[in-house]
Amino acid sequence: MDTDWNKEDHPNWYRDVSPMRYLILGSFPPHPSKWEYPFFYPNGQNRFWKILADLAEQNLKWTKSDKTKAVQERYEIMKKLEIGVQNLGFEIERMGKSALDTHIRINKYHDIISIIENHPELKKILLPGYSAINSTARSFIRYIQQKGIEASAIDQVKSETLFKIYFKGRSIDCVILNSTSTASKIKYDFLLEQFRRNLK
Repeated sequence: MDTDWNKEDHPNWYRDVSPMRYLILGSFPPHPSKWEYPFFYPNGQNRFWKILADLAEQNLKWTKSDKTKAVQERYEIMKKLEIGVQNLGFEIERMGKSALDTHIRINKYHDIISIIENHPELKKILLPGYSAINSTARSFIRYIQQKGIEASAIDQVKSETLFKIYFKGRSIDCVILNSTSTASKIKYDFLLEQFRRNLK
């Protein structure tokens, strides 16, 4: 295994959705060698887009056979469900080509605050993945602490933990979910229902 740490910058994938009632955050994309298309969750083995497609009652037709259509198809699902998607990491160091959060160190964060500011209708932030030190949930907690954003008490960093952040007179719900990665060993039907419950 390659144990060298290499710097990477996040590609410019962000697409705004309006209205955006939900924001789903990830940590960082897998190594480019594992991308099937240039967009969030580009590894076809990850169950993220299948979950959102099922919730939107749509079939996923496109992957690497037509990368442009694959991106557009996923963006249409985001718009239908009124969900924004972004990763926390803007600049990272990765060990080799590993996709594990344990092998990623975030040096700079994306500007998540600007998304919150631009969407007063945003009511919930979903944070899939919590076990590794650089998981989505733990990285988000560090981000809000760095930015001085007030939050309700977070008793434990585990699946289904709920907390609130307070931003310019607003209260936004945050929920920690299981990772959609197949490495998490969580069954698909459980994940689907977990996302369904939290996107109401």
